[in-house]
Amino acid sequence: MERERRSFPLVLSAPSGGGKTAIRERLLSADKRFRFSVTCTTRPRRPGERDGKDYYFVTPEEFRRLRRAGKLLEWARVHGNMYGTPVRSVKAVLDKGFVPVMTIDVKGARAVRKAFPDAVTVFLLPPDLATLVERLRKRGEPEAGMKVRFGTARKELRESVRFDYLVVNDRLSDAVSDVRKIADAEMMRVSRRGTELRRFSRELSYFRI
Repeated sequence: MERERRSFPLVLSAPSGGGKTAIRERLLSADKRFRFSVTCTTRPRRPGERDGKDYYFVTPEEFRRLRRAGKLLEWARVHGNMYGTPVRSVKAVLDKGFVPVMTIDVKGARAVRKAFPDAVTVFLLPPDLATLVERLRKRGEPEAGMKVRFGTARKELRESVRFDYLVVNDRLSDAVSDVRKIADAEMMRVSRRGTELRRFSRELSYFRI
């Protein structure tokens, strides 16, 4: 039977402390439609992170080789480290009919949209600045690092108007629910359900009372 591929890349972007990683993990554990599209990075591994699960941890030279070979969908230097999305990682998830979830910056979101025009982009915000500062401090972010991240956040906010959706991450469970509702609505788009429309149209053309 002919089946419509209704999956699409889902991009989550946010200022540091916006909660994109926490939302991604809740989506993956709560909803079988979603799969993590693993990105690669040159930054040091944090405690508890696993290679191939959280990121592909590579050396700067390995990263440059991937970039030169055209194997990265997008890449960016963020706070002195390089991050990139392997093309094969996204396509592998789509080909299996799942929704690849990508947590990347606003520049990367633009690159994904260029390569996959049907991608859905969601910008995440904390409820207020005080909450953002508290989250960063709980992560152990030094004051100097916070100044850098706030500068980046200002630039990211200017790009937020280019995104499809805005979700305020006040209560994590509510934010996750909002993103799942976005996915529900996107899967109902006529543009993703052409097979069903064509099948019904064929049946209707032959129907006689």
